[in-house]
Amino acid sequence: MHFSKAIVYAFVLIFNLILFSATGQVAEIRNLQQQLPTVNDSLAYVDVLNRIGFLTHMKSADSCLQYGMRAKSIADRLSYSKGKADAIVNIGSALYLKGLYSQALSLFTDAMMIYDGIDDHAGVMHMYMNFAVVYEVLGDTANAVKFSKKSMSRISRVTNDSLLSMQFANYEYFMPKSDADSSRYYLDKAEKIAIRYKDDRVLLVLDQLRGEKLVEAGKFKEALPLILKSLSTARSQQLEYHEITGLDYYANYFLKQNLVDSAIICYNQSYQIALKSGFLTFKTEILKSMLQAYKLKKDEIGTARVNALLVKALEEEGRSNKNFAGDYISYSNTERELRELEMKQANDRRIIFVLVVFSFIALAAIVYILYLNKKLKLSADEHIALNQRITSQNELLVKADQFKSNLISVLAHDFRSPLASTMGMIHVLKDQEFEKEELDVFYDSIENELHETLLTFDNILQWVKKQYSGYVYKPERVLLNDLIEEAASVHKNLINDKQIAIINLVPETTELYTDKEMIQFINRNLLHNAIKYSPQHGSIVVSAFTTDDELVISVHDEGSGMTQEQQEQLFSFNKGNATDKSARSCPHYL
Repeated sequence: MHFSKAIVYAFVLIFNLILFSATGQVAEIRNLQQQLPTVNDSLAYVDVLNRIGFLTHMKSADSCLQYGMRAKSIADRLSYSKGKADAIVNIGSALYLKGLYSQALSLFTDAMMIYDGIDDHAGVMHMYMNFAVVYEVLGDTANAVKFSKKSMSRISRVTNDSLLSMQFANYEYFMPKSDADSSRYYLDKAEKIAIRYKDDRVLLVLDQLRGEKLVEAGKFKEALPLILKSLSTARSQQLEYHEITGLDYYANYFLKQNLVDSAIICYNQSYQIALKSGFLTFKTEILKSMLQAYKLKKDEIGTARVNALLVKALEEEGRSNKNFAGDYISYSNTERELRELEMKQANDRRIIFVLVVFSFIALAAIVYILYLNKKLKLSADEHIALNQRITSQNELLVKADQFKSNLISVLAHDFRSPLASTMGMIHVLKDQEFEKEELDVFYDSIENELHETLLTFDNILQWVKKQYSGYVYKPERVLLNDLIEEAASVHKNLINDKQIAIINLVPETTELYTDKEMIQFINRNLLHNAIKYSPQHGSIVVSAFTTDDELVISVHDEGSGMTQEQQEQLFSFNKGNATDKSARSCPHYL
């Protein structure tokens, strides 16, 4: 006539292992849910989610699962091992209550491995007892006893005395066939610790255990005070599911004496508590026990009424189980996708590592080239000193080298901005987690950025090859408006980041007869500097007008302008940063 074995073991063992303050479960759940939005510390947030998940396990396995999944997701992201293990226990407990025993065992094993890895001996002890519970429900008594003993073997490593008290009580309950002396030994040890630490909740459980043993032995007068005392404690401390199980013990007390009406009263009281407090897991079990009592009484009306309630409860439970299965399947799929994403991220990290190594190699090559270039200059100076006859030729060589260095400087300036922007995106991808849609946007942006950079590089490279032996002016007819648009596209990401508006007022028909790549060096530099020193949400206006003998191009930004000294150095190529600082003038003229 008792609740089903799975429910009783779930109540007595798995969830009694976690200690909590002697306040009502429903009230504590409400308080924690209200506090949740105000918790700023991420680890504490995970702990609160796990706490709510634990407190809701008997009210709703579905809620326990949902809170467990939320906690695990955050704990995974934070690498918070304790929070992850507690979340896995909540998920496993929800599966256990739904009868998915093999999946629950697998999750309890995962949690135990984590607890063992962080030397959480209490957590390991809990998991061994959970194994014992599941195997007992499955009818595998040998494994149940084995893991129960393994749980007790860890007791010497646990320092929480109040936790030890509950462990002794659980072990005694789990070994119901032990002799009376052994039973009394473990109950007495648990009671001494509970009294020392004023743990009323453990004392309540001990009263229930002793009262039940006395009822089974037929010692009803001795059992009654213990049962009533445990009920009084549960009601005064608002421990709702302790009160429900206490009423079940009380009903069994009456049934053993054939006092069926009194037992029915107990079942009705526990059913009302389950309805009021939302303990869905208990509803069908209470109604099944109540139905058997009415059948014993041969009360057809009562039997029909309870049977109707039971059918409704079972339908509700069926709907809950269906939703639960969907949630669990979704959770499993998400877990698989996360593992695949982690593998992809690991692969991305390897690619990034290769790129970084390649960058270092390229940097070393550049340094070596510069070193060789320096040696070449020294060699040229030595030849000039030794042989005056080739002075003019050496001067031409020095000028050629100067031109090459200038080309390298301009190239470095042109490509530093888009490459730095691309590296910034890669760092964001490396340091943050994104949804697939967000990742696609990033990858598209990187691809477009690199594509534009490569196009620009190819054009410049062709021009540089032509100039390599010395400057060759090769003019052509070009549209100025298109040149401005093309130069701005190179800095697209920087423009978007600062949300700057580029206003191109150059007439679409304005033509130039000039060397295209030479003028584009200038356009890209001016636009880059204007963007760099423009404020957030600023605007840059490019315009052009003609005079009698020249075409004037203006790049006007909202920067702070140049000092007089910077203006004087504006067209001095040997001043390292004169060109860059010129961007702060307002406007610029060509």
